[in-house]
Amino acid sequence: MAARSIALLFDDATGGDIDLLRALYDRDRVDRAPPHVPVVASFEENTPTADLLEMVGLIVAVHPPFMLQLGAPEAFFDGDDQLLQFVATKGGEESQRLSEALYRDIFHHHRPDDPAGSPLQRPALTVGRFARADEAAAAAKQLAGKSYFCVITEVGMLEADDDGGWTILHSAPLGSMLSTA
Repeated sequence: MAARSIALLFDDATGGDIDLLRALYDRDRVDRAPPHVPVVASFEENTPTADLLEMVGLIVAVHPPFMLQLGAPEAFFDGDDQLLQFVATKGGEESQRLSEALYRDIFHHHRPDDPAGSPLQRPALTVGRFARADEAAAAAKQLAGKSYFCVITEVGMLEADDDGGWTILHSAPLGSMLSTA
């Protein structure tokens, strides 16, 4: 059973800009995962993929697209690595509402015991990995004025591969069931 994650996906233009920065600070992984903001942390699930995609699609379909601004670069220790992350400065509440709905309705058994560093409380994009905390802090200080602004229109299910990368299994449009009338 492969590890999976549910994440906000970026349009090609924004994703390309983010990948330029990731190429500087995360050379080893920039080609192994698309830029994304997790809304459900990595999990392993016995539910068949088609069923899981259908359930996620139903929840995503009732959440409208939203504006997301990622800025405020921070050093963050995730238990394994010193990360450089851009944290949501706008649109974080919408991301957290989507995360809460997915955990509540589908992934309640994967809900984090300590939500402080999870997508429930910290919508963030990882752009770098460092061996030491001071290196991550210095990179965050260098990028203090940098931010990314985009409209989030898709959520994807990502799956871990054998080399530690992530690929998009499927994506679903936000708001596809909302009335336009």
